Amino acid sequence: MNKKLIPLFTALLLLFASSQEKLRVINLRIEEISAKLLACKQDKSSILNDIYALELQTESAVIELNKVGLLMADTRAQIARKQKEEESLKAKIRSSQDNVRRILRVLYKIGELGYVKLFINIGNFDQLFRNYHLIVSLMDERVMVIREIRQGIMKLQKIKAELQVEFDRQNSLRKEQSGKLSRLQGLKQEKLELIAKINRQRDFNVRLLEELKSEGENLTRFLDQKQTVIVTDPVDFKLLQGKLAWPLPGSIISSFGKKKSAHFNTYTINNGIEIKPVLSDEIKAIGAGEIIFCDYFKGYGNLLIIQHAGNFHTLYGHCDSFQKKLGDRVQAGEVIALAGNSGSLYGKSLYFEIRQKLKPLDPLLWLSKR
Repeated sequence: MNKKLIPLFTALLLLFASSQEKLRVINLRIEEISAKLLACKQDKSSILNDIYALELQTESAVIELNKVGLLMADTRAQIARKQKEEESLKAKIRSSQDNVRRILRVLYKIGELGYVKLFINIGNFDQLFRNYHLIVSLMDERVMVIREIRQGIMKLQKIKAELQVEFDRQNSLRKEQSGKLSRLQGLKQEKLELIAKINRQRDFNVRLLEELKSEGENLTRFLDQKQTVIVTDPVDFKLLQGKLAWPLPGSIISSFGKKKSAHFNTYTINNGIEIKPVLSDEIKAIGAGEIIFCDYFKGYGNLLIIQHAGNFHTLYGHCDSFQKKLGDRVQAGEVIALAGNSGSLYGKSLYFEIRQKLKPLDPLLWLSKR
């Protein structure tokens, strides 16, 4: 099912379901979203995945908010029922109090020693019997009414305690709802900020790629102009493939060739490799040749280029400082520069290229195996 239709489907289910069924559907949906969020956390390869995770969290917050709303509605119904019970009980107590007042008025009219008078003034046995039953009835009714009032007061106290529990629950749910609303607003804001950040990064990367492509073309034109330089070397550079010493001890942080951006679904072409220095920052020439460029070059930072025999070139970018100068002849293994971060997107590193007749070659096919 299309994930955009799921909230609509859930809403339709809730519209025609009972409270218990609504809660069951909501809890199932929360479990589904939790499982998807767990999968998202395990896959951290894409900013788009981060957006999807935020959307899931937002949907979860909305559903949990609906759940709290259902619970609050149920609590309000419970409170309304308890309040009706309370009003009914108060009415009964008022009625019982009226009965007590009626009995008291009758007893008051009889007066002190009234019971004795009822028996003294009798004219016959039937009168005695009626007076006796009147006294007994009045006494029994008074006891019964007092018992009803006492029971009513106890029930009223119980209902008030239950109402207090429901009111406390209502307040707790209201606070929970407020917290979830704040969380929901925070998630929406976080999503907007993330999208804005992605757009900024995308625009930055597009401009950066265009600039790097332009500077790469400038570098190719520069090397083309230097093709007239003749370098003689007794060693055939082609025979050194797979045997060249590494220019710098370190780990590769960016490899040669076409690379896909995990964040923006775009491709870049790397004409060389990036090496993060380990143990030493000294950059060494991989073969004999002449330094034909030794200066800052936009996109590469401080760049040193050596031309070797057979129209081979090696390029060393992001240098912190140069240990050789333009026109110097160097031998394999000579220190020519120190690694730095000039023009680098990776911090301190060495950008290294090998070209033959302007064509970039994969350095890993030429450097010795480690």
